[in-house]
Amino acid sequence: MNIRRPLVWLLAFYIAGIALYRVSSISIVVIAILLCILVLGRLLLLKCKRRERLSNFGFILGFPILFILGYSLMNHQIKPNKMDQVFENSIKGTVYGKLQSLEDKGSYVVLTLIDNVIDPDTNHIKNNLKKVSLKQNEVYDSVKEADTYQSKKIKVYTSENSNFKIGNILEISGKIEKFQKATNPGQFNEYEFNKIQKIDYKIKAENIKVVDGRYSWFFQTLHDIKNKFIQVYEQILPQKNAGLISAMILGDTSGLDKDIKDLYRENGISHILAISGLNVSLIGMSLFHLLRKLRIPNFIATLLSIFLIFSFGVLTNFSVSTNRAVVMLIVFMCGGVIGRTYDLFSAASLSALIILINSPMEIYNAGFLLSFTAILGMALIYPILKNILGKRNKLVEAFLLTLSIQVITLPVMLYFFYEFPLYSIIINLIILPLSSLIVLIALVAGLAGFIAISLGSFIIGGAHYILNFYEAVCRFGEKLPGRMILIGRPDLWLLAFYYFILIIWILLNTELVRKKTIILLSFLLLIFVKPKNVDLEVTFIDVGQGDCIFMNSPENVTYLIDGGSSDVKEVGKYRIEPFLKSKGIWKVDYVILTHLDTDHISGVLELMESSKNGSYEGNIIIGHLILPDVQEKDQEYMDIVTLAENKGIKVLYIQKGDIIKEKHVTITCLNPSPDALHADNASSVVLSVNYGDFNMLLTGDLEGEGERQVLGILNGTSSLLSPKDKDTDEIINEPIEVTKDYDVLKVAHHGSKNSTFEEFLSVIKPEWAIISCGYNNRYGHPHEELMERLLNINSKILTTPEKGAVTLIINKELILFKCFS
Repeated sequence: MNIRRPLVWLLAFYIAGIALYRVSSISIVVIAILLCILVLGRLLLLKCKRRERLSNFGFILGFPILFILGYSLMNHQIKPNKMDQVFENSIKGTVYGKLQSLEDKGSYVVLTLIDNVIDPDTNHIKNNLKKVSLKQNEVYDSVKEADTYQSKKIKVYTSENSNFKIGNILEISGKIEKFQKATNPGQFNEYEFNKIQKIDYKIKAENIKVVDGRYSWFFQTLHDIKNKFIQVYEQILPQKNAGLISAMILGDTSGLDKDIKDLYRENGISHILAISGLNVSLIGMSLFHLLRKLRIPNFIATLLSIFLIFSFGVLTNFSVSTNRAVVMLIVFMCGGVIGRTYDLFSAASLSALIILINSPMEIYNAGFLLSFTAILGMALIYPILKNILGKRNKLVEAFLLTLSIQVITLPVMLYFFYEFPLYSIIINLIILPLSSLIVLIALVAGLAGFIAISLGSFIIGGAHYILNFYEAVCRFGEKLPGRMILIGRPDLWLLAFYYFILIIWILLNTELVRKKTIILLSFLLLIFVKPKNVDLEVTFIDVGQGDCIFMNSPENVTYLIDGGSSDVKEVGKYRIEPFLKSKGIWKVDYVILTHLDTDHISGVLELMESSKNGSYEGNIIIGHLILPDVQEKDQEYMDIVTLAENKGIKVLYIQKGDIIKEKHVTITCLNPSPDALHADNASSVVLSVNYGDFNMLLTGDLEGEGERQVLGILNGTSSLLSPKDKDTDEIINEPIEVTKDYDVLKVAHHGSKNSTFEEFLSVIKPEWAIISCGYNNRYGHPHEELMERLLNINSKILTTPEKGAVTLIINKELILFKCFS
């Protein structure tokens, strides 16, 4: 029995080793290997002729070898660098490393150094070097022998744009920083993103010195060619289109217009901003056919094409899609030389294996998964859909190809980006046929620009008008109703179920096309429709030094209590909005601001600025804004009211005695009092949340007189009366009963010692205390005095710097706590 597509089998076992690393112990791995050998050995040797058994047995031995290799390489890559133990977040130090790449971002330059030697003590290296006499090019090797830390790759940020060359050995002193891990659902994981690229640290350079001027002629030449192309495009095109062409052809996004980038993303065509496998194949095959036209022998033409396409990959920094396309194209060309048939699955498997051996963590990268699932869609789903439809024409086939890719990549899209553009299939049908033409025109124009800028300007005209057409199509797409569908991040079991159904559908149609099974495919999207919320869910989002609480009731009414930070820039964009989208929340019914300090409102203001009335179009919609009802409203207060009104957000005011009542949830306001003057800490909105037997107290930055007034209500020494009816102005003055037995307390003022005193805690006696503050913040929150007061009443304490986002899921029987970190 011949084994078909052995590379596919080997890749499968390698990936199994990678995947099992994160979910199992070494004993389970050993058992898994033995089971794999036994089961597959039985299957492969069952029908073999005797002389085939030896070769098949040798092949089977490759399974556990690849499995172990995947497991061990994943273990090696995911392991933290030894220097992580030396410092917490940042430290001054000196780095010696070889320059691998240089990217000019305009206002700053990013250098990537490889084979680095790090000394966190800047004097340590210098003292060691003074002991011996060294020539300049011997410095690097001598430092390596010193008692220092090693790092494979480091990213350097500097404003210095000196004439560094690829391969130079640089000495860089400055602030070495760790990458930040995600602490909230939906938040970008800077640590994992860079770990995938094997980058350990970043350094903000204060001083850079070249200690060895030797460089790589090959890599520096490619770097210079890339820069020359960028310069040519900037001269022959408007700035906006020059940035687009540089991204599409060279993989350089430094000049990409943010508005255009967002426009393409919202219309589902952002993939054309990356170097696609189609474009790499187009360039490679065009080079090959050009060489053959020049009557260069097939073997020589193949070698030259492989060298040039590899050089193109280096020039564009070998992204995942470029890497995949280069390997698959090389396999295709080599197959033509040796007379072997090209197999798509084997070529794609080899490409994936090379990428994953270099970096096993790529398996968790959206780019890798989208690139290879798209290949599977074209190879497995497209032929079936084409056969089901029967009659064909070019337009229908293009639609089916795009649909096939969308069907198989949809779960990946939702897992990483939470939403998808409804009209992307149609827009891609219009856009994609012209993308290859843009690539050819831009390449020819760029090369012509090397000779004469006027010649490049003449040739590039077609690409310029096509890009303007792209923008016009996307602007039209912006105006279409319901253009974005927000689903949220699906659970992993849902992704597995989706692909299980898809595999069943493919198997049913492999040998005999069954047209009725298309109905099964049509209902796949329903898998991701979220069921109605049945519990009360509360999340204390980690926003650094600030407050942000999200609440979703059993009636699916959503609340955001505060949302700001004093140490996280654009906290709305990078933490609050991603969190909401990952949960599938496109509208917040009520935003409640407890008071108007920046660390409670900055993110909310961002959401309000981007909020639009009507259907969801990619930005979070806010229904109502609730502000503390105080007597004196300063300019900042009125500016917020004006912004809300301009955005169509209904403004409400809240004070002591007001109640927000749903079927199962009651929210009672305990502060501010009607005579409160300003929206300051003492006048913070305090909310008592009741759901069945569960009670939670949210206190904003409550302190001083405000805390004393709330304590009076809880003690019963101060009555809590319903204020006047908001619609009729009728004075109600009905007494309101408020519990003083709280399960959860959101500790006031980020754990300041100047609030939440013993007398207050002795009354409410919370079982759990949640503190929201920044890691190593300059205020020293939470203060030791406050922590001691909480421990004295036996409260269990959870802090966002330690636990990340803290989520409570409350049903009528229990409270489930989930900490993100």
